[in-house]
Amino acid sequence: MKILITAAMALALAPSLQAQDSFDKALSNPREQTNPSAGLPPKASAPSTGFQDTDQAGKPLPQKEWTIMVFMNGKNNLQTDGINDLNEMEQVGSGKDVNVLVEMGGMDNKMYRYYIRKDADPAKVTSPAMAKATGVNMGDPASIVDFVLWAQKQFPAKKYMLIGWDHGSGWLKGNPVKPAGKGFSDDWISKNNISTPQLGWLLKEIEAKGGRVDLLAFDACLMQMAEVLYEIKGTKVAYMAASEEIEPGAGYAYHQWLAPLAANPKMDAVTLGKTVARKYLDTYPDGDRGTGLTYSVTDVSKAGALASAMNAFAEAAIASGEKAALVKARDEATYYQFDDNKDLRHFAMLTAGYAKNGALKSAAQALADLLAQGKGPVVVSGVSKNNPTKSYGLAVYLPSYAFSRDYLELKLASSTRWAQMLAFMLKP
Repeated sequence: MKILITAAMALALAPSLQAQDSFDKALSNPREQTNPSAGLPPKASAPSTGFQDTDQAGKPLPQKEWTIMVFMNGKNNLQTDGINDLNEMEQVGSGKDVNVLVEMGGMDNKMYRYYIRKDADPAKVTSPAMAKATGVNMGDPASIVDFVLWAQKQFPAKKYMLIGWDHGSGWLKGNPVKPAGKGFSDDWISKNNISTPQLGWLLKEIEAKGGRVDLLAFDACLMQMAEVLYEIKGTKVAYMAASEEIEPGAGYAYHQWLAPLAANPKMDAVTLGKTVARKYLDTYPDGDRGTGLTYSVTDVSKAGALASAMNAFAEAAIASGEKAALVKARDEATYYQFDDNKDLRHFAMLTAGYAKNGALKSAAQALADLLAQGKGPVVVSGVSKNNPTKSYGLAVYLPSYAFSRDYLELKLASSTRWAQMLAFMLKP
């Protein structure tokens, strides 16, 4: 959700490597060049939740088909949008087969865990708060772990969906967060957010403590990236639903997809993800303020195949020496609010067209083919009906001017030669 930031601001938050000798040094051993604890699970502070049950709390409910868990960080400029979304959820509410739970924080530094119930008042939140707290750091990944484990203990289900609701910026790190800054789950009070490596950590921590997430969704900007998808590889998450582009402040129209789920609660994770994607795009047929919107669902089990194809492409690109063709493809590929984020398939298709080297052409076409809808990691991809872009479901980091060292902390950087290819493309 939900942020408009310039590319210059994005670059300002991360140190850059502009000289080739700096690239070579940084990329010679990515693990070594980040920090001494790279390769270890990112440290997360102990959750400062202090949540206390209210008199509305009761014994755990019987198992249902779905529990929807919305981690709604309104500790920034999105608090009003959060209240509006709660009222949208209350148009449908929880039912005999579906639990809808929200942990919401606001700029008063107070947090509530709501069990969403249907009501007829579109302007007032009437759902009961099952627990409340003060001072939770919603930019701490341990806070999401605590919420998910509480939700799954009290409201068990056969399938679980976790929605990250807030500002988002794809893989970009952005700590410490600043007002109008970036990073997933921007907490303007603690000045923290959750990085991509921390996202992978928190999902594994949930699983280590007996929980799981079947469908991970982001009601947040720019999160559908190859780097984010690969980071959650190896978890129990089956599908990720997110946008390559920004989202409007209003984000999801929650009632639009909760109603079909209530009517068909036995739908599986991929069907629910497709429903969310379709209803989101139906809500914004013209895009938002001139920007064509996107939404897609990706298959986490295909992240390894994607990394292999990206690595083959990168190796062929470096070996070919065809910097001009790669730069031309990068500069013409569909870009998003952070213009270092480009559509990966579009870039591969353009490279296949511009390259003269046979190996590079072949690797580029293979990557493009893998990214075709329904052929690999991209299950379904869509764009605003009346304002379409050449967006095919996954963005990737393709900087035009400077490289962020933070990128080397990502699993994709250590598992492929993508970062080395970026260095080659940026070489003076």
